[in-house]
Amino acid sequence: MPDTDFLLPRGSIDCAPTRHSVLHVEFAAPVRPCPISNAQTTDSESALRHLRDGSSWAALLGAPLAGAELCAWLMRARHDTDCVSAALLVLLDDPGTAAAALRAGADAVLPRSVAPDVVTAQLARLRERVAPPPLGVLQLATGLVLQAPTRQLWIEGRPCVMQAQPFRLLWTLGAAAGRVVGPGALRAALDIPARAQDEALHTAVGRLRRLLRVHALDAHLQTVHGAGYRWAAAIAGGA
Repeated sequence: MPDTDFLLPRGSIDCAPTRHSVLHVEFAAPVRPCPISNAQTTDSESALRHLRDGSSWAALLGAPLAGAELCAWLMRARHDTDCVSAALLVLLDDPGTAAAALRAGADAVLPRSVAPDVVTAQLARLRERVAPPPLGVLQLATGLVLQAPTRQLWIEGRPCVMQAQPFRLLWTLGAAAGRVVGPGALRAALDIPARAQDEALHTAVGRLRRLLRVHALDAHLQTVHGAGYRWAAAIAGGA
């Protein structure tokens, strides 16, 4: 019997919205509330640490203007090789100082007064750079193909529709076949909340492994202890 978590009825493709679980840092007191939900408010040093270790893919930075403290933080983040690819979005009370924030390393600057859905839309655009969405068709192994538009896994010519998170995880690993994909990249691809513990990623990988096992494909998904996970297109005695 197929795993019901693995397959969905035809026509039931859903487009779950990105949760945009980002770090929220304020560079002025008192701390202003975050304009989007499901963000983790933290201090500037903790934010750098989370961006370095890959537990978050983006930071939403609020300030009255692009002053010395904010710009110095942006430059630290951009010159840190462990978090240089992180998305940095700045909200300013005085958007007239936006140029300084952009020069320091911000990806985008918005006025603090914009509606929350504008912030959400900008984060969605930035996330496409950090974790490009699946597009087209991806060959995983002989007789094994992922199709992005329909979110189908084709196994020897037989299509199976996958749920969103397992599909995105499988696509991310398959797109880097043969290479180790670290936890940070996988968390970004799955939009795992910054506040979530490491077990959230382990659970997602374990679920995918169980789903693949139904079709005797789980040997392709390999754990590289201390580094991440790898998709092996060819396995000993297999495809």
